[in-house]
Amino acid sequence: MKKSLLVISVLYTLTLLLFLTACGGRSEKTAEADSAGSTDTIQPATQTEFVAPSPTVLPTLTPTPTTTPVVVLPPEPVQVEFQAPDGESLTGIYYPASDNPAPIIVLMDWARGDQSEWEEIAAWLQGRGQLSREPNYNYTWKSADWFPERILDMPLGVFTFTFRDCEEGCQSWLPAEWLLDARTAVEVAARLPGADPTRIITAGASIGGDGALDGCAWLDQTGSGVCRGSFTLSPASLLTVPYGSTADELLAEVPSSQVYCLYGLRDDASVETCEEIPGVIAVDYGYIENHGMELIQPDQNPDPLILLQEFILATVGEMQ
Repeated sequence: MKKSLLVISVLYTLTLLLFLTACGGRSEKTAEADSAGSTDTIQPATQTEFVAPSPTVLPTLTPTPTTTPVVVLPPEPVQVEFQAPDGESLTGIYYPASDNPAPIIVLMDWARGDQSEWEEIAAWLQGRGQLSREPNYNYTWKSADWFPERILDMPLGVFTFTFRDCEEGCQSWLPAEWLLDARTAVEVAARLPGADPTRIITAGASIGGDGALDGCAWLDQTGSGVCRGSFTLSPASLLTVPYGSTADELLAEVPSSQVYCLYGLRDDASVETCEEIPGVIAVDYGYIENHGMELIQPDQNPDPLILLQEFILATVGEMQ
């Protein structure tokens, strides 16, 4: 009995040892096989450095300069009320230019009429479709059917006015007061909406011719604008100021202004006025008695309206 238990005990011990040996060998071989056959390498974790994103850089914007928009007035004539320094109320008509700032020509009437004498010529010079080319069988300067082609490739504002006490023709002789009116009108023209005060010119007939020249010189004296020249028909020093001395003053400026003097040889006062002044562009129309606005005729040579356009281009045109 004891031998049997001893044998069983020995067999159990041997069996246990064999089992443990097999397991141990299996673990080592398995570990070696796992180590030899693995293709995946596990890298140790690394700490990623945080990089802050770059701030968004906005494009540099160049500010758009702010400018006052150009407002072009409608082409229709505008009535202008103003006062002379002595309180006298005067009425003018403004024909706005097609662009601005633009030069302004101030047209002054003669004693036989008022500013309506220039109505057709003003619309023609403005060049904005306000002219009706209809004949006038009484007054050639108001008969637009013969007016030459407008060759002014430029905007031009026009301002007319009526001398005091001269509605439909002057009712009294007021040379000193008319001189005041002419000076005031040129100052008003330089301040009109859309006007370029550095490019003012004047034109006139008879008393308006004298007023045009003196008003031009006056504007330069005040410093409120620059008058570039005067176009006069039949002047005769009629407004208390000698035409010759005023013309000399304008011609002596730097740059000098242009002065035109148109006349007929049977108009003695105008002949004496226009011929005696060096530097004045004097144009005589031969032995005719025509005076002032009457010089504007379709058969005149040279055409006074073509001369007027040449004067405008030379004084305030793009090529002056």
